[in-house]
Amino acid sequence: MIQKIKFGNDGWRALVGDYFNETNLFRVAEAFVRYLRSENLSLKPVAVGFDGRNNSKQYAELFAGVLSANDITVFLSDRIIPTPVLSFAVKHLNCGAGIMITASHNPSSYNGVKFKAHYGGPFVVEETRKVAAFVRDEPEGHRSPGKIVSKDFFPEYRSHLNTLIDFASLRTFAKNPMNNPSVMIDSMGGAGQSILEDILVECGWRAQTIFGTAEPNFYDRHPEPIEKNLEPLFYNVSVTDAIIGIATDGDADRCALSFADGKWVSVQQTILLLLWHLHQYKNLRGAVIKSVPVTDKVRVLAERWHLPYYDVNVSFQNITDIMMKTDYLIGVEESAGFGIKGHLPERDGIISGLLFCELLAKSGKSLNEIWEEIKSIVGELHYRRLDIPAGTMDRSESMNRCEHFKPSKNLEEFFIEKVRKLYDKDSLTGIKFLFGDSRWLLIRASQTEPMIRIYAEGRTEDELNRLLKEGQDLIGI
Repeated sequence: MIQKIKFGNDGWRALVGDYFNETNLFRVAEAFVRYLRSENLSLKPVAVGFDGRNNSKQYAELFAGVLSANDITVFLSDRIIPTPVLSFAVKHLNCGAGIMITASHNPSSYNGVKFKAHYGGPFVVEETRKVAAFVRDEPEGHRSPGKIVSKDFFPEYRSHLNTLIDFASLRTFAKNPMNNPSVMIDSMGGAGQSILEDILVECGWRAQTIFGTAEPNFYDRHPEPIEKNLEPLFYNVSVTDAIIGIATDGDADRCALSFADGKWVSVQQTILLLLWHLHQYKNLRGAVIKSVPVTDKVRVLAERWHLPYYDVNVSFQNITDIMMKTDYLIGVEESAGFGIKGHLPERDGIISGLLFCELLAKSGKSLNEIWEEIKSIVGELHYRRLDIPAGTMDRSESMNRCEHFKPSKNLEEFFIEKVRKLYDKDSLTGIKFLFGDSRWLLIRASQTEPMIRIYAEGRTEDELNRLLKEGQDLIGI
């Protein structure tokens, strides 16, 4: 039976086997060729990279072979690389596009293809839809190595870091043993490998990486850098003298942190810390762009500093779209993807990790001390996300039911000030209820996993719990 290939916003991810396989990969690669030709991009080279998942290298070679068989020059990575390294190569080498074989933070049972545009960031949604329209039922199956050039993409990326990171500050900080320049890194068996450690050690820091070798099954962990998956990092930070813990995900385009005591720095805290650093210590200015599920405290800081502010639909592709049109300072999404001024309109876990070390070096303060400063301005942070397995649940029906939501007695003092609906094409995928004063509830059907996500933010922990309970009741949990 011919399978319909379901694309996400910036490419295609699926379970390996019946869905992500060579036949379907041929179909996607050939559709990509047709797209390049339709956009007059087939005369420019395409950069292709891959992560450390099972057969990612072979899948990258297959995709490159299809491009080559259609007379398109391909720069193929000679090793496992993070997605942002591939993205930088696309722009640096003046490519028409890029392909990254990865399923990002998804479990090892998945693989995928990320499409990168000439500017070194993800395809915007409309371009991905164009590729999808070119998919045919049966592949032609032609591939050739004739126009494939093996290339090491990392040296140019490493040089580019000198324009973004104040390495002199890192070195000066490391020279004083009283600063204790010690960092623990968890690459989660992903494409980040020992890159952060190698760079920091060059600067005189004591850095140690756990799970630093890329491993197809991510050492039996889910390579998403969220609290429940990072116990090894928290433990190793807590029993060493590390002043910060840093984790990157499966393809190293996301970043997460640990305080020096081994406690989780939530993604929302991490976002606020990064924004604080860029504005207060790097003295950068520009628009602040966030996705809908991110804490409203970002808006509080943007307004305090009189910075332009955008609140966009879920996915980094929508953030990228704004980045391409404005002078931005930062773009952030709830799933720990951050893009910064002076780099690409792209997530980058490597650069993010270095920026947090730079924050410690420039401020001379601990992460806890800096967080207390931020909290004195934005107030306490009460935010949580619940992931509800959809199973046999009709997600469309759940979303439609949310449209008729009215607060129950559980929220009797809450008044809906605004409702925001999220769509994928014509399908309702999420709905957010705003109650004012940084209080809100969001119900969203994931477009990459069989999951319904409930997000909420309140002024107190009691408000937060009541909002989440309301969300659970609304979808029938």
